[in-house]
Amino acid sequence: MSDQYAHDPDYGKPPRWSKLYVKHFPAHTDGCSRHAKVIAHDILRSKRSTVRRMLIDAGYEPDHWAQSLEITVVMLWEARAEIARLTQSNGGV
Repeated sequence: MSDQYAHDPDYGKPPRWSKLYVKHFPAHTDGCSRHAKVIAHDILRSKRSTVRRMLIDAGYEPDHWAQSLEITVVMLWEARAEIARLTQSNGGV
């Protein structure tokens, strides 16, 4: 595969999804956030993805898009877990 489809190191490494799933699934995830994770991981980050190649050829930065989705999903899951923790510590109020 051409170097032009290689990952851009400026946009970091993907999160360790398996570790995050152990921590947050299913209580703090939802279908939409899991779909965003799949888009980021399997479509935008995968070097074999035809969508990734098409976006790069069109001048877009799929690694940047993937990182934005990944950060948003991780923050959402962590916020939900924190809300649940605070709710439990306040007696379910």
